[in-house]
Amino acid sequence: MHRRDAYANYLSAVYDRDVALDAVRDALRADRPDLRDVDEKMERFAAQVRGVHRAAEFVILEGPPSVVEALYSVVHAADDLAEVMRRMVRDAHAEDTSRKAADTALAAEREHLLYQAVKSLRAAASDVLGDSRIRVY
Repeated sequence: MHRRDAYANYLSAVYDRDVALDAVRDALRADRPDLRDVDEKMERFAAQVRGVHRAAEFVILEGPPSVVEALYSVVHAADDLAEVMRRMVRDAHAEDTSRKAADTALAAEREHLLYQAVKSLRAAASDVLGDSRIRVY
């Protein structure tokens, strides 16, 4: 039962982090984003990231290697997406819109890669737990 809880807690933390990141992305969509709002949303996102890291530690402890490997794929995909979002926030502060369209497209691409990594993690967890009720969508 510890493994199931570790996996579930991690996926829940990832979901909460993704919701926080979506809020940042939504705040950045405006032609002239409210920078105070963007910064507040980035702070919430950073807090969620810390929660994801805490939850990841339990997944790493519970293992097995196949799930930990899938977890690291999620971590790397999330880091890649967050990197683009941080750059978009910096650009918004600098009132630099020269990369906005390209970064918006890149963020969408990286979000899809993150979704695929999470999907792979669910599949790995399902295999380990032997639970066909886990939805891998």
